[in-house]
Amino acid sequence: MVEYTLYIDVWLLRLGCNFIFEYLLLWATATITRSQTTTLRLTLGSLIGTIHYLLYLAASVGLIPMYGLLRFFPVVLLVSAAMLLVVFYPISWRRLLTAAGYFYVIGFIAAGMGLASAYLFAPADAPAFTLGTVVAILAILLMAELGWGIVHERVVRTIYRVPVEIACDGQRIKMTALVDTGNHLKDPLNRQSVIVVDAEALQSVLPPEVMSIMVALERGDPQALEQLTELQAWRTRLRLIPFNSIGRTNGLMLGFRPDEVRIGNRSLLGDFQPTVAIHPYHLDPHGEYSALVPPYLVENSLQVVEGGEAYAPTSSDVRP
Repeated sequence: MVEYTLYIDVWLLRLGCNFIFEYLLLWATATITRSQTTTLRLTLGSLIGTIHYLLYLAASVGLIPMYGLLRFFPVVLLVSAAMLLVVFYPISWRRLLTAAGYFYVIGFIAAGMGLASAYLFAPADAPAFTLGTVVAILAILLMAELGWGIVHERVVRTIYRVPVEIACDGQRIKMTALVDTGNHLKDPLNRQSVIVVDAEALQSVLPPEVMSIMVALERGDPQALEQLTELQAWRTRLRLIPFNSIGRTNGLMLGFRPDEVRIGNRSLLGDFQPTVAIHPYHLDPHGEYSALVPPYLVENSLQVVEGGEAYAPTSSDVRP
């Protein structure tokens, strides 16, 4: 009969490393899939995996039977399914399968990198499991960050972009705007918020004289202000919007008061009607948006209904 020498401290270290690995693996899965969970659930799920690992270690040295059963692939799948259910329940089968997919992919990659490191930097008969666990943990953190980066980009593309419609002199133009948390511009005359729009997107709305004044103002031409006073129909509409940006202080953008601005299906009138500032260059080199909207205007164009879900009101909810 083969005799084994058990080192309790080594076992505790391996169990502790396994618990951390399981916890971070479940956390990374929740982060990437944006699944709701809690620290307690993550802890319980990690304990299930760690208990299975403890039983496996005990069976591997003959302390308990069932060594083959604990290694049996369906048993491993059942244990991981129990972990996922404890962490994410209630969850639909579709989302559970998605979470399981991320769980296994991240786990296999991280475990593979950990085992490779354990055997690469130590003798084959005494692998550095602690080093391997550290490498596996770092791999999980890296994959979670990369995965969340992808998800975050999708969130920005959907949630932080809103449809905007501007009406002026009987003309209407539609565009996509980016919700810009750094847009704190104010109309100096009425202190209203300012929407910054590409000049190219406004060509069908603005008279040629206004566009030429905008170009002259951007060049710093002193005659731009004189040209403003010569306009007749647009004289009361136009504004000079002061701004500061990187590499430029005390700048001026030409702006105007539109007849109407809509964000989503809501018309911003009265106290909420913003001023439109004309930006001479493209705001987005890829052309995915052509305006910058301050969050304040978006907040006032959305309503929160019972249940906490935000929605853009329909035309029947607002003034025409």
